[in-house]
Amino acid sequence: MKKIFQQSKSFYWMLSVLMVFGMASCRKYNDRGTGGTGAPKITRVRYVSKTDTIKNVSHPVNLDSANIYDDIKLVKFDSTVTQGRLNTQYAIIGENLLNTTHVYFNGTEVYFNPALVSDKTIIVTIGSNVPFGPSQSNKLTVVTTQGKVDYDFSIAQPPPVITSFAPLAAGAGDIVTITGSVFNDVISVKFDDTPAEIVGTPTTTEIKVKVPAGIVQAYVYVTTAGGTTKSAASFGFKYLIYGDDLTLYWGGNGGGYDGYGSTRDYASTAHVKRGTHAIAVNVDNGYGALQLGYGGATLSVAASGLTSIKVSIYGGANFKTGDRVQLVVNGGYDKAVPLTIVPGAYTDFTIPLSSLGNPATISEITFQTLGVGAPATFYVDDLGFI
Repeated sequence: MKKIFQQSKSFYWMLSVLMVFGMASCRKYNDRGTGGTGAPKITRVRYVSKTDTIKNVSHPVNLDSANIYDDIKLVKFDSTVTQGRLNTQYAIIGENLLNTTHVYFNGTEVYFNPALVSDKTIIVTIGSNVPFGPSQSNKLTVVTTQGKVDYDFSIAQPPPVITSFAPLAAGAGDIVTITGSVFNDVISVKFDDTPAEIVGTPTTTEIKVKVPAGIVQAYVYVTTAGGTTKSAASFGFKYLIYGDDLTLYWGGNGGGYDGYGSTRDYASTAHVKRGTHAIAVNVDNGYGALQLGYGGATLSVAASGLTSIKVSIYGGANFKTGDRVQLVVNGGYDKAVPLTIVPGAYTDFTIPLSSLGNPATISEITFQTLGVGAPATFYVDDLGFI
């Protein structure tokens, strides 16, 4: 009986200790106090995390310090900023902030987690919907139950975004339309290092430019007040097979051959993507093809710096949603790449040669329908290598 009593006594003693620690823990994490009773004050804004714009830097959260450290180089630097970027997290430092109800950047309210607010700090993320530019107030506003405070803080313009450009290839002086976003205050457009003339008045989502002379293949660069962005795909071709007609030694044009299971018109004026002609391929059966044999000197992939095939294909008569054409190089049907064709529209394709068996030389290119109901017609334009 005595042993049982002693065990019970020990149990209740341990339970009391745990309750004390539990209550202390609750006070530590949940009791933030009532905060200051005066009007809010902002003294500065600072970085707080790796999501900011400084690369390869881990920023420990030490909100009471004016400085943070580069964990890699162990170099102290000031974390205070006077300008913010979209989709980036910051700490607002000040006084009497605990009872914050609203935070605004340029008049647009942003979300903050009340659990991350203390009397001296507010953690916020500037969302993608916050406006920027010279017409904005460049003000950060914090509203609490005791008042409101404004603080000078501008929002940087993000870099431009290039979504696409059309046509994929064009001659000197032709107009290329660049589509994207954040094209505010365009400074320049270049094809690699060559400046292009901007035509008309750009919008925030579209820029029209003239192709500079001498451009065969190049990436498109758009520069705005927010920075410079490079296009994901290149303009033009390193080696063109078909623009408005077949290049010499391809498809029977001075060499080579073409075929099979189809009739081909290399000067079709129907459904032209660019220029005056496209290739019309009328297939006689479900596996008819546009086959282009090369009859010139050896075309070396490495020597010519070729990495991918670029082509535009239009789904014509009797093509249905989901119908496909497979691309084959040098007769390697076991390494064919299927391409889904859109009826009534051109689709632009860029296929890496690494997906086609990594050929060392190019002797033949084939576009073969995959079970498409015949007769059917597809069109090919702007075919070549980049």
